[in-house]
Amino acid sequence: MKTYKLKPFAIGGKINYEKELNPQQLKVVKEADGPSLVLAGAGSGKTRVLIYRLAYLLEKGINPQNILLVTFTNKAAQEMIHRAEALLKLNLSSLWAGTFHHIGNIILRKEAEVLGYTS
Repeated sequence: MKTYKLKPFAIGGKINYEKELNPQQLKVVKEADGPSLVLAGAGSGKTRVLIYRLAYLLEKGINPQNILLVTFTNKAAQEMIHRAEALLKLNLSSLWAGTFHHIGNIILRKEAEVLGYTS
């Protein structure tokens, strides 16, 4: 059987997750495999957890094109992308990130022919 090893995505610097996050945040960032849904109150650090989770996934070799960050408002989406780029010191234009409407729009435009539309 052929095996593959994922190469870590080169981010701006090594992150000390234990120092930067509280125990609950660290658990979300490091323990979950697959999709994650973060539900918490205002000011609880949801965006921070998502950004550090993104960094952790990239360090583990996950391709940015296989990650989706989605939120409800344009302001929140811009903040999320800005924080991620600042932490990682990278341009994340290949990352799927934005509002539900923005992501839906991209998918519909990309797959228009599958739905029977010509343009």
